[in-house]
Amino acid sequence: MADDKARYDRMQADQEAWYESICKRCGKCCGAGEVDPCAKLVEVSPGVFGCSSYRNRLGPQRTVSGREFNCVEIREIIRTAPDHPDCAYRK
Repeated sequence: MADDKARYDRMQADQEAWYESICKRCGKCCGAGEVDPCAKLVEVSPGVFGCSSYRNRLGPQRTVSGREFNCVEIREIIRTAPDHPDCAYRK
Protein backbone atom coordinates (compact mmCIF):
# COMPACT_ATOMS: atom_id res chain seq x y z
CA MET A 1 0.00 0.00 0.00
CA ALA A 2 2.84 2.42 0.81
CA ASP A 3 4.42 1.58 -2.56
CA ASP A 4 1.17 2.49 -4.32
CA LYS A 5 1.04 5.84 -2.54
CA ALA A 6 4.67 6.58 -3.36
CA ARG A 7 4.07 5.63 -7.01
CA TYR A 8 0.96 7.84 -7.16
CA ASP A 9 2.80 10.78 -5.56
CA ARG A 10 5.66 10.35 -8.05
CA MET A 11 3.19 10.24 -10.97
CA GLN A 12 1.53 13.45 -9.72
CA ALA A 13 4.90 15.20 -9.38
CA ASP A 14 5.92 14.07 -12.88
CA GLN A 15 2.65 15.30 -14.35
CA GLU A 16 3.00 18.67 -12.62
CA ALA A 17 6.57 18.98 -13.95
CA TRP A 18 5.29 18.22 -17.45
CA TYR A 19 2.62 20.95 -17.19
CA GLU A 20 5.27 23.41 -16.03
CA SER A 21 7.63 22.45 -18.85
CA ILE A 22 5.15 23.20 -21.66
CA CYS A 23 3.91 26.51 -20.25
CA LYS A 24 5.03 29.51 -22.33
CA ARG A 25 4.64 31.90 -19.36
CA CYS A 26 2.34 34.19 -21.36
CA GLY A 27 0.45 35.12 -18.18
CA LYS A 28 -2.95 35.01 -19.86
CA CYS A 29 -4.30 32.51 -17.32
CA CYS A 30 -3.57 35.21 -14.73
CA GLY A 31 -4.98 38.10 -16.74
CA ALA A 32 -1.90 39.46 -18.55
CA GLY A 33 -3.06 41.98 -21.12
CA GLU A 34 -6.42 42.44 -19.41
CA VAL A 35 -7.64 45.48 -17.50
CA ASP A 36 -7.69 43.75 -14.10
CA PRO A 37 -5.03 40.99 -13.84
CA CYS A 38 -3.99 39.14 -10.71
CA ALA A 39 -2.14 41.50 -8.38
CA LYS A 40 0.69 38.96 -8.05
CA LEU A 41 1.36 38.75 -11.79
CA VAL A 42 4.76 40.20 -12.69
CA GLU A 43 6.52 40.59 -16.01
CA VAL A 44 9.93 38.99 -15.55
CA SER A 45 11.09 39.89 -19.06
CA PRO A 46 9.30 41.28 -22.13
CA GLY A 47 6.27 39.04 -22.74
CA VAL A 48 7.24 36.53 -20.04
CA PHE A 49 5.21 36.51 -16.83
CA GLY A 50 5.36 34.85 -13.47
CA CYS A 51 3.65 34.87 -10.11
CA SER A 52 5.34 36.76 -7.30
CA SER A 53 3.96 34.19 -4.84
CA TYR A 54 3.88 31.03 -6.94
CA ARG A 55 4.20 28.52 -4.10
CA ASN A 56 1.31 30.20 -2.27
CA ARG A 57 -0.82 31.04 -5.32
CA LEU A 58 -3.70 28.60 -4.86
CA GLY A 59 -6.85 29.72 -3.10
CA PRO A 60 -8.21 33.21 -2.46
CA GLN A 61 -6.39 36.01 -4.32
CA ARG A 62 -7.10 39.54 -5.50
CA THR A 63 -6.83 41.35 -8.79
CA VAL A 64 -5.11 44.73 -9.14
CA SER A 65 -8.44 46.48 -8.45
CA GLY A 66 -9.13 44.31 -5.41
CA ARG A 67 -11.69 41.91 -6.89
CA GLU A 68 -11.48 38.53 -5.15
CA PHE A 69 -11.08 35.25 -7.04
CA ASN A 70 -9.72 31.76 -6.39
CA CYS A 71 -6.51 30.80 -8.12
CA VAL A 72 -6.68 27.16 -9.18
CA GLU A 73 -4.20 24.59 -10.42
CA ILE A 74 -3.54 24.56 -14.15
CA ARG A 75 -5.39 21.22 -14.41
CA GLU A 76 -8.61 23.08 -13.62
CA ILE A 77 -7.88 25.76 -16.20
CA ILE A 78 -7.10 23.37 -19.04
CA ARG A 79 -10.31 21.40 -18.50
CA THR A 80 -12.11 24.42 -19.92
CA ALA A 81 -9.58 24.81 -22.77
CA PRO A 82 -8.00 28.27 -22.43
CA ASP A 83 -9.50 30.65 -24.96
CA HIS A 84 -6.21 32.07 -26.22
CA PRO A 85 -5.05 30.14 -29.32
CA ASP A 86 -1.32 30.30 -28.53
CA CYS A 87 -1.68 28.52 -25.18
CA ALA A 88 0.52 25.42 -25.10
CA TYR A 89 -2.15 23.59 -23.09
CA ARG A 90 -4.63 23.79 -25.99
CA LYS A 91 -2.35 21.91 -28.34
